[in-house]
Amino acid sequence: MKLRLKKVTNCLSVLKIIMIWSPKGAFLIMVGIVIRWSNSNIRQACVGAVICGLCILFLVGSVSITRSLILTAAAWLSVFSFFSLISTVISLSVTQNPSVNYTYGFARAPVLAVFATTVLATLAAIFLIKKSMEHILENDHHLHPNGLYIFGAIAASVSLEIAAYGVKNQPIQHVLTASSSSSLQEHFADISHAICYILPGLSVILLPRLNALSLLALLTTVACVITHWFISNLWWIDAVATLVLSVCIFLTMWPLSKYTGRILLQTTPPHIHNQLDRCISEASTIDGVLELRLAHFWQLDFTTMAGTVDVRIRRDADEQLVLALVTEKLSAVISILTVQIVKDIVTGWQTTCKTHSAPYDLLRPPQFRSSISLNQFEESHSHSHSHFHDHEHNNSNECHGHSHDVHHTSH
Repeated sequence: MKLRLKKVTNCLSVLKIIMIWSPKGAFLIMVGIVIRWSNSNIRQACVGAVICGLCILFLVGSVSITRSLILTAAAWLSVFSFFSLISTVISLSVTQNPSVNYTYGFARAPVLAVFATTVLATLAAIFLIKKSMEHILENDHHLHPNGLYIFGAIAASVSLEIAAYGVKNQPIQHVLTASSSSSLQEHFADISHAICYILPGLSVILLPRLNALSLLALLTTVACVITHWFISNLWWIDAVATLVLSVCIFLTMWPLSKYTGRILLQTTPPHIHNQLDRCISEASTIDGVLELRLAHFWQLDFTTMAGTVDVRIRRDADEQLVLALVTEKLSAVISILTVQIVKDIVTGWQTTCKTHSAPYDLLRPPQFRSSISLNQFEESHSHSHSHFHDHEHNNSNECHGHSHDVHHTSH
């Protein structure tokens, strides 16, 4: 197998290995992912990732010298910051275009990257809680003051601040803003209001709530400094400080994991429930619409909503007009929408009984069409088939209308 790499201006090709299984065995193929250096956000994310990588190396070396748990926790926080920046590179590099295997392309890749990063930090916190309890119970770990505690706190704080503010519009920033407040942020809110009452200029940073990663950086610095001061007199201070910091990490990561996990589970964000219900109610009042059924709406990624809905209409209603009006009502909330028009069976029973047509299988489900964008709804086409039922399709970039005329045989 020959592998040829082309030189691309202002781009860096990164190789990804994919395992393909065939009847004759497995073989490897190399797939290129192009990172565009012309994008300033990608450059900033890569530079930040390099700085976080250096902080990780320094903290790992400090842990090997001091055998300190608090520096181990600081190293894990730097790892979290590193992968947060990597998720930014992924979100700006992977293609969003639909394919045969992936209907929505890799639009959910940034969500999965942030979810995996937060879960990694949560598991690290659980591991550190376990190790801290073991050190407290064993009572045989005696450490000594070392300047590496101070430098370790600085390294961890720098990496966390880079992850929080280093790159604009990165996925982790959206998650930090959109997710619910952690219990730490809620307790720190009272302190923030008191500080801003004395120093109003800090309200830009501290209000309405302090950034979760900045709060972790502050707690890590305090824990490392306290450990450095009291480690010679209190042998258990390293384990206790690590235990407290690990609990804080767990409490901080839980809302972030919950927010991204709900997106991956295709749920609807709570804050748009009322708006979505209002749009559905307005669509239900359109002339000719009998009901909206089998509606499913979910959050595709951090900024996009997708959904499908079946619209049952009267037999004498205009399918194209109903499709356009329903799409207009729901497109205010749902960016990618699939609307399937189904003509009512009951109202057309007497009319169809007077005609002579072949029997139709009522148990046969209607054909469901994949969705494309709503942005170019003007382009539409319709066609009909003579297989004892009529189909009308309205093709609008990511919205398809589909109608069925069902004929019954009188007995």
